Amino acid sequence: MADLGLHRTIPRWSAMYRPAVVRARRRACLEPWVIGLITFISLIVLAVCIGLIVHYVRYNKKTTYNYYSTLSFTSDKLYEFGKEASKNFTEMSQKIESMVNNAFHKSSLRQAFVKSHIIKFSQEEHGVLAHMLLIFRFPSSEDPETVNKIIQHVLHKKLQDAVGHPKFHPELVEIKKINETETDNFLNNCCGTRRNKTTRQSLRIVGGTEVQEGEWPWQASLQWDGIHRCGATLINDTWLVSAAHCFRTYKDPARWTASFGVKIEPPKMKQGLRRIIVHEKYKYPSHDYDISVAELSSPVSYTNAVHRICLPDASREFHPGDEMFVTGFGALQNDGSSQNHLRQVQVNLIDTKICNEHKAYNNAITPRMLCAGSLKGNRDACQGDSGGPLVSPDARDIWYLAGIVSWGDDCGHPNKPGVYARVTAFRDWIASKTGV
Repeated sequence: MADLGLHRTIPRWSAMYRPAVVRARRRACLEPWVIGLITFISLIVLAVCIGLIVHYVRYNKKTTYNYYSTLSFTSDKLYEFGKEASKNFTEMSQKIESMVNNAFHKSSLRQAFVKSHIIKFSQEEHGVLAHMLLIFRFPSSEDPETVNKIIQHVLHKKLQDAVGHPKFHPELVEIKKINETETDNFLNNCCGTRRNKTTRQSLRIVGGTEVQEGEWPWQASLQWDGIHRCGATLINDTWLVSAAHCFRTYKDPARWTASFGVKIEPPKMKQGLRRIIVHEKYKYPSHDYDISVAELSSPVSYTNAVHRICLPDASREFHPGDEMFVTGFGALQNDGSSQNHLRQVQVNLIDTKICNEHKAYNNAITPRMLCAGSLKGNRDACQGDSGGPLVSPDARDIWYLAGIVSWGDDCGHPNKPGVYARVTAFRDWIASKTGV
């Protein structure tokens, strides 16, 4: 018969119910001495576990060891790397850091070694002196004197065996342990260093991502009568670079202030402006020659959160597709209001020929401009970001000012990327006005 959906219910008391068989069990009782023994063993095990944890924490906690080192070497060409951030400086720094890194990576200190960083070069009678920071992380239990001897031995031995150029003089190498404050001071006085680098990718500024203190320490907010108007970039302790159009209407330096830090209010630091220099060839409404420099009323003190960017040589080339970052306090959308917290966006450099196509900017891009963003839209700067930095890293993770936020059609529209003043085209002009 077909099942018509009728179900039979079997009562719990039916014949299919099988009662459980209950068996009486004899209750086991432990003797008092057995209970005491178990308790004693448990306490011993607990004590051993606690001891192991304490030992692990004490002897595996890492402490940072910082060293200032001078490395003497001879070069196969004349001393040409004194100018910080120049091509020669960068190439020689990268070469020496690579040799030192390899020396420690191939030694017993490979797990403790963190990084090396060239601070500067100086000319000496016997050759050239490279001034370098060395950073290690050792367990806290290590004896500092022993650590110092091991580091010196490895560096002397490995540099003695090093082949190729430059040729080091290991007998003249000097190493001195320094504290964290001294290390910070050295790094903060180098251009283009970042102390907090947690973010490599982000959304657009138009809707975008807030940054942490120290990520972009050269960013400044330019304020007219206390209201944010433009961005700017710190290039030394007394000069800022910004856009010319920021000062087209507002010219009186006494009414301008510059603040530093990731928030406009409260700022990390604030300074007035002494004078403003706009490029002589800037003529509104043209966007060409959209660059200016502004002198602070007094020098700023470099900190982890506030210090300068590197300026590229005039001959430096940035290539289409290069990843860059633009930062600012500008609006999250077209015709929006400025933000109190600094934001960032990762953009790509776009070929000028593509940017000059009819569907883009129809030949409006001059040799003194560059385009960056995305032809798909979304990733862009916006109003209030003008004058701010477009930056790019080198192989040493040192950051350079590639562009200055200048103009664009709306914010984040397809085929309308951001347009920036090309810093390399104005490198000589910046040097003539600021000495930087």
